[in-house]
Amino acid sequence: MDIHREAALLDAALDLLAEVGYERLTLTAVCERAKASTKTMYRRWANKDELMAAALRRAACRAVDQTADLTATGSLRGDLLHNLVPTGGAQVQPSPKYLSGLLVAASDDGSVGGMTKELVRLHHARLAETVLGWARERGEVGEDADPVLLADLARAAILHQVLVADSQVDAAFVESLVDRVLLPVLTSRPSGDAQ
Repeated sequence: MDIHREAALLDAALDLLAEVGYERLTLTAVCERAKASTKTMYRRWANKDELMAAALRRAACRAVDQTADLTATGSLRGDLLHNLVPTGGAQVQPSPKYLSGLLVAASDDGSVGGMTKELVRLHHARLAETVLGWARERGEVGEDADPVLLADLARAAILHQVLVADSQVDAAFVESLVDRVLLPVLTSRPSGDAQ
């Protein structure tokens, strides 16, 4: 299978995951979307789990590539606002079906589950490490500012906003998340620390 056909199948799998979720995603639909035969697909992947593991690896690589595009604005607040909403304030709306699909896939005990968990962690973890590194260099946060906590809080808030509150992840939501949750957590001192 050539690299372009493989990319088309993997992209189709990710697109369908976003549209219909993991459980309703079928290999036939992936092949139709990619304009490929099922024979071509089965030469490379034996089943849905293998295809989705490969598609999620592709998505994880993209998440790493997007980390290189992060922009330092000169302040922790600006860095968080700009990079959590990569288009500079335009609406960013993760699909509820995509997020639900990821959560279902993450519950799988096999390679799909492991890859999904890694993908879900990856983007926000890299963003948190990078942004907090800049903030440390500027003296805005101490060495104890926790990138894992930042990533977990951001991810949890976004998942809640989309899946539970059935609301949008837009610039107003991100600004509220940054100002009311992330900045206070990142810049506060533990109660036992001297000023």
